[in-house]
Amino acid sequence: MSESPMSESTHGETVAKPVPDGMPVLRRGKHRNPSRGACFMEYTALLAGEPFTDHPRCVDGELAAILRAANDMLSNADRRLLVPLLGRAIGLTVEPPPPGPTGYRRAAVRRRRELTAPYRERTARLRREATSRFLTAVEPSSSPDTRASLERTGELSWVFWETLTEPASLSTSPEYVRRLIHRLHVLHDCYEQAMDDLGIPRRGSTGRSPAREAAPHPIPAR
Repeated sequence: MSESPMSESTHGETVAKPVPDGMPVLRRGKHRNPSRGACFMEYTALLAGEPFTDHPRCVDGELAAILRAANDMLSNADRRLLVPLLGRAIGLTVEPPPPGPTGYRRAAVRRRRELTAPYRERTARLRREATSRFLTAVEPSSSPDTRASLERTGELSWVFWETLTEPASLSTSPEYVRRLIHRLHVLHDCYEQAMDDLGIPRRGSTGRSPAREAAPHPIPAR
């Protein structure tokens, strides 16, 4: 398997280093198996001990959608800048409820709704809190009315990409790439803080608590 650069920080700058042999290479799109490469979320699934998929259970769906889009948007040269974030999203989700009764009888359907109601409510609260924190971080000068409108208008993924276009720049420009990577770090911060404040435990799909680094990776400048 060919090598793909990973990253480390030297005086605040991201420097490439080779991925160890046998590890998948970050690539655009969906893949059948790691030997063909892996997108960011497929790699995350492997790190979490889940089956190889770009929709791992251990990451909230809105956060995962943003990370998939960022992975596919970046060029092969810039995609390496996502490496410091690998594994950080593991556990940033609400633990799903246990399976309910199967079948389509009225009682079974009602019971499944009862079991999933708390999950849906906590997931919605997590996304609202993460969205609010994200807007506070990236749009500190916006008016309360503007922020409230953004929070009401769309889902977190919509808010993320909508605010990323300001100030305007080409999506292929170095400025845009720096801003995208910076805001992905910010978004992870917001999810972690929201989960802590809401008392939502962070656990990977294997049942193990996700490993936390001793210190956060330096965030590239905007």
